[in-house]
Amino acid sequence: MGYSRQREMLLSVLKDTKSHPTANAIYEEMRKRDPKVSLGTVYRNLALLTESGIILRIDTEHDSVHYDGFTHPHYHFVCNGCGEVSDLSINPIGIEAEVEKETGGSVAGHTLVFYGKCKKCK
Repeated sequence: MGYSRQREMLLSVLKDTKSHPTANAIYEEMRKRDPKVSLGTVYRNLALLTESGIILRIDTEHDSVHYDGFTHPHYHFVCNGCGEVSDLSINPIGIEAEVEKETGGSVAGHTLVFYGKCKKCK
């Protein structure tokens, strides 16, 4: 994957937030920095960065997709009320070893998303 100014700007937008923005929110933030950026460019770069493992894609039950610039092992909580996505500090280390033990196979990675109601919507 070669260098792209728009890709670097997109990564900067994601690294500067913990809010797990949607593609449209990323697009709006990028337009503040460069009014010429297109929504198509945002979607293409999100797909490329997700496929490369540089960012995380979080699918929610709200038919929206959110993105996370922090790829260190961690889990997410999605509120079924307001749709907010938040990071969880639960330690994910160990679960992959348990799966390998049970299956006899090898785990390359995993994702886990919890759904429920946040404090505000509860």
